[in-house]
Amino acid sequence: MNAGWQDKHGPERASEIELKLELAADAAGKLLRHPLMSQARALPDQGGALHAVYYDSTDCALHKAGLTLRVRQRNGRSTQTIKAERKTRGLALDRGEWEIPVEDGPDLAAAAGTPLAPLVAREAVRHDLKPVFTVDTDRRAFEIERDGATIELALDEARASTGAGAEHFCEVELELKKGNPSALFALAEDLAGSIPFRLSPVTKSERGYRLLGQADVTPVKAGRIVLPTQASCAEAFQVIARACLSQIIRNEALLRRSDDPELVHQMRVGFRRLNAAVSLFEPMLRDRDSKAVRAEIRWAGKKLGLVRDLDVLIARLRKADDPDKGPQVLEEAERLRAEAFEKVLKILSKPRFMRAVLKAATWVESGRWLARRKPSIVAARDLPARALAAEEFSRRWQRIRQGARRMDDLDGEDRHKLRIRIKKLRYGVEFFATLFPGIPARKSRKAMLDLLEGLQDMLGKLNDIEVGKTLLDPPFRKWVRKAAGDTKRRERKLLSQAGKASRKLAKAEPFWASTP
Repeated sequence: MNAGWQDKHGPERASEIELKLELAADAAGKLLRHPLMSQARALPDQGGALHAVYYDSTDCALHKAGLTLRVRQRNGRSTQTIKAERKTRGLALDRGEWEIPVEDGPDLAAAAGTPLAPLVAREAVRHDLKPVFTVDTDRRAFEIERDGATIELALDEARASTGAGAEHFCEVELELKKGNPSALFALAEDLAGSIPFRLSPVTKSERGYRLLGQADVTPVKAGRIVLPTQASCAEAFQVIARACLSQIIRNEALLRRSDDPELVHQMRVGFRRLNAAVSLFEPMLRDRDSKAVRAEIRWAGKKLGLVRDLDVLIARLRKADDPDKGPQVLEEAERLRAEAFEKVLKILSKPRFMRAVLKAATWVESGRWLARRKPSIVAARDLPARALAAEEFSRRWQRIRQGARRMDDLDGEDRHKLRIRIKKLRYGVEFFATLFPGIPARKSRKAMLDLLEGLQDMLGKLNDIEVGKTLLDPPFRKWVRKAAGDTKRRERKLLSQAGKASRKLAKAEPFWASTP
């Protein structure tokens, strides 16, 4: 360890805003030949061969705390970098970063004033720090001016290595040096017109930890959304849409490594939440580009539908007790699920899917909807998000209450439509929750969400029964209801429960109407 600087000479903190794009190794030459690269200024001082050593304790205490400690060598010089992940990760990586020149190994004294300091203050962690993996990178760096922003583009052909194995990969990092982050997305979309890029949430350090068996494959659920009190509709939509896209992208990266049904579910939830957000803010999204992006979002989300429906059916079949036909039906459902999942994996790797997600991200950050001067669009963008929320909640609540009051007369299709309306209102309430503060509002909001979720769950189970009848080939369909335990008695019980829940819901008081 280096003796290093004292606290007063500690490393300078910088904010790193970076967009990471993954591409196939054979696409590197295509990128360098892209017309946009002819306008780029080469940065030979930022490129070359990079050898990075990452340090952690035996139990990976730094990784678990969302921190990385790296010493990178280039041209005989060593630089120590500490990075801290934010608790909620967006589309662009936005990390705290502290750098300092070092002699060779880490300088722990220079961690003073950084999030790493409390960890290395613990003797057990400090004495257990050691190299855990390396990343060797052949980097070509360029500077590009775009929309008043200065962006550094780094093309990295790299190899992460541990004692147990290695992973080769190729990626492009777009780092904002000056200007608006929207320029990162606009540049990425221009390049993606002819190069199969994939928005990637995976950092170099994560690849190394993956080789160590420390990869987190936990499905990413929707995080809490915090909107500024005075947020306009434009600002609120960007915050919400970023969160939805982040949920999609992070689950998609995990889904390419695991067939966990919950990953499919959470990725699909991300698409549905994004569709709900677009629906809520529709008055300001009435342009041709928005319509095209919305169509692609719906297309991409629907591709997960069959796998998810089969997952639900399989879960029900495994719970049911039918020793006669149950095993045969379950085996057929699992066979169809495996086939459907393979098709999904192929779709995730197709240029159309990758472009759809990247185009949606670019649209959120710098789409035409942000610049249109039509008075009605300007007014919709500038409207306080809280005003829109109250208006939309009231309108949607009225339709839901009307449907709930007629529950006993609804057929399967009408119940399905009511369930979708409930789900969209639930998402909306979650999106705008922080705009209705205070204990009374919080209590009434929770009570309403509980009622909405309860009725949605019952209607969902009824819909699962209907969908389950259609998923398997005809020879198996006649056995599905019995094998899944979908008896007429169960259906009547669910209908009765839905009727009681709908009557409670119809009497609920809207929290947004009484909040000052």
